[in-house]
Amino acid sequence: MAITSKSIALTIIFLSLFFSCASSQQETKFLNHGFLGANLLKFGSSKVHPNGLLELTNTSMRQIGQAFHGFPIPFSKPNSSNSISFSTSFVFAITPGPGAPGHGLAFVISPSMDFKGALPSNYLGLFNTSNNGNSLNRILAVEFDTVQAVELSDIDDNHVGIDLNGVVSIESAPAAYFDDRDAKNISLRLASGDPIRVWIEYNATEMMLNVTLAPLERPKPNIPLLSRRMNLSGILSEQHYVGFASATGTVTSTHLVLGWSFSIEGKATEIDLTKLPPIPNPPSPSSPPSTPQVTVKKDSNNTKIIIICAVSATGVIMILALLGFWVFRRKQVFFTGSARKFSHQTISSATGGFDNSRLLGEGNSGSFYKGQLTPTEIIAVKKITCATRQQKTTLIAEIASISRLRQRNLVNLLGYCSKGNEVYLVYEYVPNGSLDRFLFSNDRPVLTWSDRFCIIKGIAAGLQYLHGEGQRPLIHGNVKASNVLLDEELNARLGDYGQGSRNSTTGHVAPELVETGKATRDTDVFGFGVLVMEIVCGRKAIEPTKPPEEISLVNWVLQGFKKGELLQRCDTRMNREELVAREVLLVLKTGLLCANRSHEARPMMKQVVRYLDGTESLPHDDYLFYGV
Repeated sequence: MAITSKSIALTIIFLSLFFSCASSQQETKFLNHGFLGANLLKFGSSKVHPNGLLELTNTSMRQIGQAFHGFPIPFSKPNSSNSISFSTSFVFAITPGPGAPGHGLAFVISPSMDFKGALPSNYLGLFNTSNNGNSLNRILAVEFDTVQAVELSDIDDNHVGIDLNGVVSIESAPAAYFDDRDAKNISLRLASGDPIRVWIEYNATEMMLNVTLAPLERPKPNIPLLSRRMNLSGILSEQHYVGFASATGTVTSTHLVLGWSFSIEGKATEIDLTKLPPIPNPPSPSSPPSTPQVTVKKDSNNTKIIIICAVSATGVIMILALLGFWVFRRKQVFFTGSARKFSHQTISSATGGFDNSRLLGEGNSGSFYKGQLTPTEIIAVKKITCATRQQKTTLIAEIASISRLRQRNLVNLLGYCSKGNEVYLVYEYVPNGSLDRFLFSNDRPVLTWSDRFCIIKGIAAGLQYLHGEGQRPLIHGNVKASNVLLDEELNARLGDYGQGSRNSTTGHVAPELVETGKATRDTDVFGFGVLVMEIVCGRKAIEPTKPPEEISLVNWVLQGFKKGELLQRCDTRMNREELVAREVLLVLKTGLLCANRSHEARPMMKQVVRYLDGTESLPHDDYLFYGV
């Protein structure tokens, strides 16, 4: 067959592409000032802007964005299982969305770019509840976390952590950089919107991983923020991919990467800051707004005019203020700080006129309706009928405190409206509905033990926040399964909080609540203890259909404790092979301690969180006996 000049040309092109790809696949060093034309694979919500800016997520909720260098990096030498040194440097920025920022980004070294099943929010699009912490993941990540997840042992809502195979950091510290001149650490706000430089370096000989941060304009500090001695040979023994992952939840941020340098067995090339793409409308919350300078001519006539205008403006402002106060008194408008005031027409339209088909549930104090506020925003509206004007006034006054609360295990209050003797509280919509439907009905999947343990820890974290970490301590007053909602990932979201004068009329309540009718932190702890037993056992606190000796769930669990049969009290619908005996015993004993008849013997919620996290041991078993 004759070989034409055309076929020769095609062969040359093919061979050039082949050797080019082969060369690229062995690439162990690269530098990107922006990411236009970069060898980058993007997944989820990630994209590259026309100016080269890499955006992992924007301010939409529940997003996952990932971007990885196009070819794997050899982290070990041929015919050797020992990992080798590496160095990387990059510049990122986190611009918070409305309200609190969320949830952060991570630099990732992974054997695969397939993160199927990974969850957003605090799992950063890398893990889920079942594989979080699994040694088979073989993933090293450095997280820049802007939401505190107590159940994941986060130290605060602004920290840097070294993660191994999961999002529970093996080493973490509040975000800061070392000031060489003053010889001290200076705090650094990750979600400020300002660019931040990062250096991550691993010395395989010393088996030391260092993580260093600094503001964009600062040189690299002499002392890293994190230093962790670790042998990565079992983790990075083969080719791995390097890149970034980020996620949002019900709170959001735009996560951006401006530039990136990487090197195996050598220092990463220094990034030229002048070549980085700009951030669109970069905010600078850390810097006070500059005061516009006004040039005033030293002319007496101009001065008089300015004085006259100033006096006139002051007079107008005073008149408007008095008019506003008069309207306030006249129409009895209640201002509630950061709470958003909706019109009744808006809420009525969103819920279809409070149509029964939109009814989500009914409680002692009101009914919940599903609403469509905008094409992309779904809400839940609680309709409360107030018996007196004083009750209405008190309720609206509480909204100011409630609306400022933001914690991942609470259902966020978005705002309110009122009309006549009715008040409407507008909450974010939590899609999987209430916990009681998962526990006591057959129209929801059976929760695994892993799900139940995470839910219990989430409820504990939410109550801890209400009791002592919010703007002011708040009493829930009605801790029960129907007031716990589950989001897409089955995370617990405690709802209907902040109205502590209420108390439950169903289930098993604290003895002092029956006597005094006053809800306190102690009665909340009691309610939590009973709820824990319901979650583990799959039974209601009071079941009239059971034999007389088994009517009270608390007594039934206590008898199991005395007989050494606590594990036999678990929900029989659960897969026994999935049960973790140590966790089950810990949870049920914690529940018994919380449900003690004596309020003085009950722990505070911050202690409960430590018990469940394993950072504090439970008291001696004698304290668990109900009625002691």
